[in-house]
Amino acid sequence: MNLLKTLILFLLTAVVFTSCQKVIEFNGEITEPIVTVNSLVTPDSVVSAQVSLSRFFLSNDKVYNIIDNAQANLFVNGTLKETLTYKSNGVYVGTYKPVAGDSLSLLIKVPGKKDVTCGTTQKSAVTISFSLRDTSTVATGKRTPIIAPKISKDTIGIGYEYKTNCVLHLTDYGAEQNFYRLVVTTTTLGDTIKYNYSFNFDDIVSGNTNSFGPPTSLTSNKYNIFDNLLFSGKEYPLKFSVLYNKNMFFPGYEKTPNKEEVTINLQKISRSYYLYLQTRVSTNTRNFFAEPVQVYSNVDGGLGIMGSYTNSVISFTL
Repeated sequence: MNLLKTLILFLLTAVVFTSCQKVIEFNGEITEPIVTVNSLVTPDSVVSAQVSLSRFFLSNDKVYNIIDNAQANLFVNGTLKETLTYKSNGVYVGTYKPVAGDSLSLLIKVPGKKDVTCGTTQKSAVTISFSLRDTSTVATGKRTPIIAPKISKDTIGIGYEYKTNCVLHLTDYGAEQNFYRLVVTTTTLGDTIKYNYSFNFDDIVSGNTNSFGPPTSLTSNKYNIFDNLLFSGKEYPLKFSVLYNKNMFFPGYEKTPNKEEVTINLQKISRSYYLYLQTRVSTNTRNFFAEPVQVYSNVDGGLGIMGSYTNSVISFTL
């Protein structure tokens, strides 16, 4: 009798779950692909832009269609400077390197599509200097870790993981609203490949809730961007921490440890680039109850972003 009841209950459950499944057909309008422009300009490089077509959100295509027959005109301070040359993969490259204060704009003409325009202003670099948070450590000239290292033993040696607290002193000019991005990379000396460095951007201006490790759904600042709301027109000590691994080998296993060069890059970015990164983080949230967010675009007549940034770089060797 119990077996019969169990069988009936199973069949009823299967019918209920089956009846809950329903295929909803999309009856909306399938929009035509839109011209999309992505261009980030900096005084360190010539102006370039990638031009492609947008992809419908229900499309099964994995790649975007590039545009190789566009005309990309660059205007500097309202005057036509040059027409960018097509290279490959939808990328158009010019010969002009922007300077601080330049008003830059692009006019993109694509056969069969309406013209699109976008623009940005090239920001000036910010003055920075570097120190450690522990003043006694700075005075001795040694990079002694502020926090005791984590120690791990192996058959050939002992590994130490140090956390070093750093301060990047920046000078914010003017009373206007400025935007910044902190980028930290590392290069093993003798190598040419740069890697994103494990660092904790724990300053109050960051709004970060994340410690060392990959960003979580609660991380509000994946790209380490911030504005000057708390220090407009002043010098500000920007705080963050870096990790450093060092190995001590037992006799018979001696190896020369590779030195690492850490590069701290404080980018002064345009408002458009700031909003683009800010909204891009919001679209990648793992919170299923979050409202959908549209990625910021300043391309008139199309999609994409044209932004600018400058690099202020300081390096030191671990």
